[in-house]
Amino acid sequence: MTMTRLSFLAAAAFVAGCATPPDHFHTLRPATAPAGARDATHVLAIGPVTVPASLARDEWVIRTGDTGAMVYDHQLWTQDLSADIAQSLADYLDRGTLPDGLWADAGPTGSGSGADLDRPAALRVRVQVLRFDSMLSPAPAISDQVRWTLECLPSNAQAGTVDAGRYRLVRSAVRDATNAAPAANTSIDASQQPFDRVARAHSDTLRLVADDVAAALRASAAERAQSCVAAR
Repeated sequence: MTMTRLSFLAAAAFVAGCATPPDHFHTLRPATAPAGARDATHVLAIGPVTVPASLARDEWVIRTGDTGAMVYDHQLWTQDLSADIAQSLADYLDRGTLPDGLWADAGPTGSGSGADLDRPAALRVRVQVLRFDSMLSPAPAISDQVRWTLECLPSNAQAGTVDAGRYRLVRSAVRDATNAAPAANTSIDASQQPFDRVARAHSDTLRLVADDVAAALRASAAERAQSCVAAR
């Protein structure tokens, strides 16, 4: 074999060894879409959703030890994390039965600004993600803390484009969740199972938040009927 041929094979092996790993994408949204048509009487806007600045990125941030964190460049959210959280909450809310003919809608961006909703919303859920920790070692687990606030336009306000300054508090609470991740889905490649488990654990936290919001909507029905603008 000639030296040129040997050099070519060596270069090919080097390039193969340095190939960029594939990207893997994850979402918090449940696998099945909400049932029913989007013809509800009133719109419940989901958002804005704020997340810690360190998590406002496409890449996953994994906690290591007591104080460390590592960015995984090839483990990515399918969209902006705050938008994924907003749309996941809307999905979970719409899978249940919301009172007063409500239908949760985060819009295509999950911004909660109202500008991207089909119709104005006089009722919204504002969300602050205080913790959204992902752990792979010693075993996949999560530690979440989510504050949500149910707000409405007061009855003396015009229902139009969402204006944050006009909203009034109806209910507010914090949901804490520190749990081991669920069992692995064996249909997924073994290298991705820990990440899938963590994503599903975070998604389950959002399901619990949606349950909290739905309960608050039912409990505040009489109060909202007197003090909030009817959503259109």
